[in-house]
Amino acid sequence: MEQLKVELPKNVTDAITAAVFDSFKLAQKSATNDWPLYLSKKQACQYLNIANRTLNEWIETGDIPYKHIGKTYRFNRNDLDKFMATK
Repeated sequence: MEQLKVELPKNVTDAITAAVFDSFKLAQKSATNDWPLYLSKKQACQYLNIANRTLNEWIETGDIPYKHIGKTYRFNRNDLDKFMATK
């Protein structure tokens, strides 16, 4: 089967590229601005869409990155993203 190659004018490809990058920037900005950088246990559960019991299990096994300050747990949103990418 013979493939047809269509070449678009440079201004059209530049406009498409710019629109795609703008869309990615907007999506990234809205995704990260909805959540603070450091999350409580409740916020972390909501952010990850998991049950509190699951988060507690991950804390007990040391699987999930967190900081324990007194009685308070804090979870860095960026660390949670990296953690979930490996799950």
